[in-house]
Amino acid sequence: SAWCVPYNDLVQDVNKDGSPRYYTYSPSTVNYGAIPQTWEDPHHADAHTGLGGDNDPIDVLQLNEGSCVAGAVQRVRVLGALALVDGGETDWKLLVVDVDAADAPAWRELGDVPAERVNEVREWFRLYKTSDGKPPNEYGLNGEPIDAAAALAVAAETHALWGGAGRARCEFGGEPCWGMEARRSVDWRSAGAAVFALLAVAQLYFIVTAVQRKRRALAAASPKKKR
Repeated sequence: SAWCVPYNDLVQDVNKDGSPRYYTYSPSTVNYGAIPQTWEDPHHADAHTGLGGDNDPIDVLQLNEGSCVAGAVQRVRVLGALALVDGGETDWKLLVVDVDAADAPAWRELGDVPAERVNEVREWFRLYKTSDGKPPNEYGLNGEPIDAAAALAVAAETHALWGGAGRARCEFGGEPCWGMEARRSVDWRSAGAAVFALLAVAQLYFIVTAVQRKRRALAAASPKKKR
């Protein structure tokens, strides 16, 4: 996983067994990214789901149609979040809009987003692993999204977990997460100040790690995982 590499190099995403990870269900319906300096701690029971985290940074799903390139850094507005439960682990999905995109709608809160758009995203993430023979994912809160204020509180908590004493137990594949050893000499409080400032105004930066929305040609050309 890229989060285990010092300075978060962009690398091919992998499954837990180390094999390359590809979507076999269908192309992603969103630009898919994450917020640096956050951590969903497997040892910390989430208040909404009662389950530990998935050992990853918190995920971000862009709801507007604007395209992006892998590795781009974008400025987004948080509208809400879905409490995905994947394999018994909490895997929050922040729902956002890219405020600088040419097609950025005037969405200020989740109620402004067409219900069918939220449903499309919710169903895709519920079912996308079924093409690999796995059961559907579940959702906490009966699949209902939380609002922007609650979503920002979740994001702030994952940032606190990233910077707290518990970060020392974060590992992936036997290696410290995010180049943990390399950054222990860094003062996380000053490094995280910008993140908290952005949280306060509901605008977060996230790194896009997925391909552009509905790039079917690219998906068709990607190697397929053996069944």
